[in-house]
Amino acid sequence: MGAIKLFLTGKGPMTGYIARAYDRAVQVAFREFVRATFEDLADQIAGARRVVDVGCGPGQFTIMAAERLPQAQIVGVDLSPTMIELANGHRAASAAVDRVSFEIGDAMALPFADNTFDVAISSGSIKQWPDASRGLAEIHRILAPGGRAFVLEINSDAPASAIEAQRVKLQHWLFRLLFPRVAAQGMTPAQARSACVASPFGEPREQRLLLDGLIWLLVAQKASA
Repeated sequence: MGAIKLFLTGKGPMTGYIARAYDRAVQVAFREFVRATFEDLADQIAGARRVVDVGCGPGQFTIMAAERLPQAQIVGVDLSPTMIELANGHRAASAAVDRVSFEIGDAMALPFADNTFDVAISSGSIKQWPDASRGLAEIHRILAPGGRAFVLEINSDAPASAIEAQRVKLQHWLFRLLFPRVAAQGMTPAQARSACVASPFGEPREQRLLLDGLIWLLVAQKASA
């Protein structure tokens, strides 16, 4: 029932079989895109010392960030115990094993003190949050003054051609079948901006489309002290 609810509503953690299939199929399909996206962001986060990945899933983006930021300590947090189990498996095979960690946590009540992190990243998670502005408020709370958040999500207004181009790359039959529905349950750039404006961040610092409009990137910054 949890898997059915997830695909019908787009809300809730991925657990069990769905989490493992996601790790094998979706992560493989998007690996090159994630790598290219990180290269696009690398200069903006190069000086970060403490980084959090909110809704980290199986942790592959978290680990990539740790491997490219040798000065940073990075923690990934996800509501799904299965995702954290998978992430720790990937972590064990990484050269950055001593600088990256994972823990179970809720984006609506992040398990970190105020002003802890320089940078927050979140990829493919915000659409599943019950309240996007509340989740962004939590990210704002745990960022240090001047800290920045980089949020990526599927654009629910994406062109059909962009959705199809990614759908055919998926390696698992279930995700190929359901990907158009999943894409439709993303967020529009306008919804993302509204959630940001309603949070303590206010107006986003930057917002743009990637991957032929399939993905949007939103950058928000906490005011300096």
